[in-house]
Amino acid sequence: MSTNNKVYYRNFLTMLSGNTLSQLIPFIIAPVLSRIFSPEEFAVLANFMAIVGVIGIISTGRLELAVPIPQDHKRAQEIVFTGLIITLLLGLLSVLIPVFALQISALYKDDQLANYLWMAPLSVVSFGLLGLTNNWNLRHEKFHLLSIGKIAQSIVNNGLAALLGYIGWGINGLIIAWLLSQYVNIFILLIGVNRKVSYKDFSIITLKTTLKEYKDFPLINSLHAFTDIFITQFLLYWVISSYFGFLELGLFAMMNKYVKAPIILVSTSVSQLFYVEAGKAINQGISLFPIVKKTVRTSVLFAIPFTIVLLVLGPWIFKIYLGEKWESAGVNAQSIAPMLFLYFILSPISGLPILLNKQKGAFAFSVLGYSFTILALFIGIWLKLDFNKTLIIYGAAFSLFYLMLLVWYYSLIKRQNARIN
Repeated sequence: MSTNNKVYYRNFLTMLSGNTLSQLIPFIIAPVLSRIFSPEEFAVLANFMAIVGVIGIISTGRLELAVPIPQDHKRAQEIVFTGLIITLLLGLLSVLIPVFALQISALYKDDQLANYLWMAPLSVVSFGLLGLTNNWNLRHEKFHLLSIGKIAQSIVNNGLAALLGYIGWGINGLIIAWLLSQYVNIFILLIGVNRKVSYKDFSIITLKTTLKEYKDFPLINSLHAFTDIFITQFLLYWVISSYFGFLELGLFAMMNKYVKAPIILVSTSVSQLFYVEAGKAINQGISLFPIVKKTVRTSVLFAIPFTIVLLVLGPWIFKIYLGEKWESAGVNAQSIAPMLFLYFILSPISGLPILLNKQKGAFAFSVLGYSFTILALFIGIWLKLDFNKTLIIYGAAFSLFYLMLLVWYYSLIKRQNARIN
């Protein structure tokens, strides 16, 4: 094994061990949470996360993704400061969410949601701060610190939610625990930022220059990310709660969280390493084929057994582990298993369009693909199918979309390789 491969797999194992612990904690506490909180309470949490997430995902103008890219560390600092300013501005703008809380609650047909939207501005800011501190530490390859932050965030999020739920805080406990866990991770990651960032030379001119140089991030990638969250969470959750009811939304949200956890566990570790390695390869004029091949191979090794277990034992696992009322969530997981398999493979290399400056193409693909998947969802509603059958149509449409993306990614790498040769 080459030295580069040894370093790659050592860093991968460092990230994976931290991510494993951070994902193991919610699985340990899940049986407690599923018996303290009802599916309807998890539905309120899902709606809250969809609302703050649709703004939080663009809270830095997506400039956090640009932090690892420049070779000059001073330039990376300027990106961080620019992203921070955008975060604070969007945090102030999100004060409008609690102002219109009753109207938002009525839109979602959720009488309880309005009671918790006062936490939205703090939530939006947490997204931005966490993205910036995470990618700054990623740039400096502080993989141990990233792992510690994830573990601490998981402990606070899940442990505190169980405690607050047990003493009767209800949905407040779920949301407050999540919000505090975000800031705990930010605080830990700031250790890696401390003494390494200087704001002395930052000015309005620097701000304008940074925004001009990296304009595709706030103009294209932000719109892309916003569309992703808007359609896959904000709009999707609204459709489920409006047409199928709160119980189905709660079951789906819980399934989505725990089924995607193993995928996120592996893909986060792989994708962060991929992003750093691929960025270096592009700067050095090296082909991306070996890095992509290595990344996809690693993902497939995990994706195959994961999908088999889900297809064979999904409902049984949910019933035994979370409780009898959650068995339907396992059936829903089976319905979208092919989609989850492809998501497992695609997720770690999804940063390719950013690295290769093809963000406009990626956005066009997402608009086309997500429109197709939403159409599939409404076809199920139009045919008056039950929720599970509608999910099968939705998952099939998403699978086709992911296959199209994989083909496009391959063409991008092929073109990059041709330019080098």
